[in-house]
Amino acid sequence: MTKTGEQQPFMWGVTMSSMQTEGVHPSADWSRWERDKTAPDSSDGNGFATNFHDDLSLIASIGVTDVRLGIEWARIEPVEGKIDSEALDRYGDMVAHARSVGVRPWLTLHSTSLPGWFSEDSMGFLEERGREYYWLRHVDRCAERFGDDAAGWTPIEDPVGWAVRGFLLGSRPPGRKHTTDLDMRKFYEAAEGALIADHLAARHLRAGGATTMAARGTPTIFAAVDDERSDLEAQAAQKHVRWWEAVLVDSWVRMGADGELSLPDRVPQRDAQWVDDFDIIGLGFDHPISIDRTGRMRPYPANTTRSDAGFSPLPEELGVLLQLMAERLNTPLAVTSNGVSTTNDEWRTEVLDETLDIVRDVRADGVNLVGYFHDTGIDGYEWRAGFDTDRGLIGRDRSIKRSGHLYHDRITS
Repeated sequence: MTKTGEQQPFMWGVTMSSMQTEGVHPSADWSRWERDKTAPDSSDGNGFATNFHDDLSLIASIGVTDVRLGIEWARIEPVEGKIDSEALDRYGDMVAHARSVGVRPWLTLHSTSLPGWFSEDSMGFLEERGREYYWLRHVDRCAERFGDDAAGWTPIEDPVGWAVRGFLLGSRPPGRKHTTDLDMRKFYEAAEGALIADHLAARHLRAGGATTMAARGTPTIFAAVDDERSDLEAQAAQKHVRWWEAVLVDSWVRMGADGELSLPDRVPQRDAQWVDDFDIIGLGFDHPISIDRTGRMRPYPANTTRSDAGFSPLPEELGVLLQLMAERLNTPLAVTSNGVSTTNDEWRTEVLDETLDIVRDVRADGVNLVGYFHDTGIDGYEWRAGFDTDRGLIGRDRSIKRSGHLYHDRITS
């Protein structure tokens, strides 16, 4: 286990989320969406759960040094207080095997899906008991079981993004869509609760000597303004941009820089210890976004090639983001997820090549960038697209793609 403050080589990584690799567990909140046909069936994901010995060796063969592995809480504790020891042992074998093939495992304890008993039957992260008792109990359990082999921890994948999708846009569990002031209050409570829970877990883990890395979804944001529209409409778009920046970026940046959690129209919360909870601040970036005069997200730029997710990857914007975060934060940075949803691997290869140029350039410019994780390693299940799109460097048939060969050549040269 990498101890807090230890230096390690640059991390050339991939991500492997639980739902992508092993499908949803029946006790997870996402399973209801599959049963109701709101989301496509995830089956067993890409089969990594039973094939991880060979898969981790395959990942190592393309030069990957680090992997972000998802640990699905719903599989470990499908019913409150009842632990599935077989699931714990399987994850333990997975983490240990990553180490044995020379790949450092970073463990993510929550990425999108949660046990239904936690998120649906109780208030989950929105309540203090959910954060400080149920959640930290799970963190403790995982630290005790996997801590000797874990390189580090990213407790919650994109806490604010989880709240946006689940409590504002209604695109992921629990599926609440903002239509009233009460809904907006619940969204703010969810965002605050998830951020606080993430920091609590990081502080808990660091107290035991572990290394912690935040994972924050961080697009660059522009105003979608039609030149023919009025100045008032342009001002409306800019107002919405400022709101989205305050929510998606400023909320967590200020926690790490100043020890203050502040969301629009909410009383700020302060804890000086927040500044020191994470050893590394990780940025998840796939593409920039623009916001129109109604506050709706749109692709940016409007007239470029789009991914299957409907947005346009712009590698140069990742460089802008890294420079900006380096100015605002004193903590080492990493790119914790970056990729393109597309079945066109030739295009993915081009985008990846440009992205790795950006990574090289910002490091040469003095940005304290300590890692880059491509999302994802092996094609698997994607949240709303199912198996109709790809994000991996390796196919579901375990063939290394052109993008995988490029990654190998760039990171090992």
